[in-house]
Amino acid sequence: MAGGQGTRLRPLTSIRPKPMIPLINKPILEHALDRLKNFQLKNVLLTLNYKSNIIKRYFKDGSEMNLDINYSVEKSPLGTAGSVKQAEKYLNDTFMVLSGDVISNMNFRQMQEFHKKKKALATLVLTRVADPTHFGIAVLNEDQEIVSYLEKPEKDQIFSNIANTGVYILEPEIFNYFDDIEGEIDFSKDIFPRLIEEKAGIYGYVFDGYWNDIGRPETYLKATYDLLNQKIIHKIYHKSLKKGVGKLGNIWMGNNVHMDPRVRIEGPVVIGSNCIIEKGCTLSKGTVLGEGVHIGRDSTIQSSVIMGQSTIESNSFLNGCIIDTNCMIEKNTIIEDGVVTGSGVEIGENSLVKSSRSIKNGTKIKANSIIDADYLE
Repeated sequence: MAGGQGTRLRPLTSIRPKPMIPLINKPILEHALDRLKNFQLKNVLLTLNYKSNIIKRYFKDGSEMNLDINYSVEKSPLGTAGSVKQAEKYLNDTFMVLSGDVISNMNFRQMQEFHKKKKALATLVLTRVADPTHFGIAVLNEDQEIVSYLEKPEKDQIFSNIANTGVYILEPEIFNYFDDIEGEIDFSKDIFPRLIEEKAGIYGYVFDGYWNDIGRPETYLKATYDLLNQKIIHKIYHKSLKKGVGKLGNIWMGNNVHMDPRVRIEGPVVIGSNCIIEKGCTLSKGTVLGEGVHIGRDSTIQSSVIMGQSTIESNSFLNGCIIDTNCMIEKNTIIEDGVVTGSGVEIGENSLVKSSRSIKNGTKIKANSIIDADYLE
């Protein structure tokens, strides 16, 4: 499922669908597809709506990834289950539903074996979470059958910390439960409660590995840091910079990087191809530079993501922020933690952007500014 608008990640989703946000310099969705490929699961159907052509142009028929990709495009949002229903003609055997914005190290084979052993109509992959209010929560009986479920409970409604990961294994017969529902159809609100009520065979597979539903800037940054710290193994650049004076930890690099010898780097850090990093710069752990990023002399970048073709001019300080593509951050600028800019943003010299501000695409901020409010549509 890759059709959502990703409103909680704006302005990053103003120019792209959420699954196409770069994560360690490749789309979130590509990480998910890599995981499938590792289990020889090659037949993929992507359900799309918002800015669908961006996804189709990037992945094409999937042959470059050794996958067979088809597409089902919603003319208008159909809901999580409705989007799958539209693709019913492709789904004549056991199938798996995943969200295109989830990063995990799930063992899909073990999940399928559980599903078959239980002779389930539907298996929900569940995991324990600290704050269940962002997710659907479930209660299981001794046979792992789901006996109670509630979507995104209020704090006084929480009866479980076992949460829905948005990964399901389903039999085609599940579509028999869709027929009398009109409008948008949601798995969690419309289908799963019905399966529980009718004891139709809905089970929960409790997963205790790594899982990150990238729905907010903070979870996006957490996924970035977790990948850099190798809490979950995904391919990063093959080329690594040798440790030496001023170069510590894992430092992955693309091609054609121009970096002054006096740059200090404390990994884990990723530097994309065709980057320029000038004299006196410091890159601290958790930093990712996209392709073609230019960091001016004596600037410090800490635990930040700077996406492709952006420029950070001299003597600037960025900490724990996300800078989208084609931005210009002029000299002597400070950007604090939690800031997210859209694409094409220009921030004038000697400016300060305070914590957790969001700045929409194409915004031009004058020199000597203090930004303590959001600039959004």
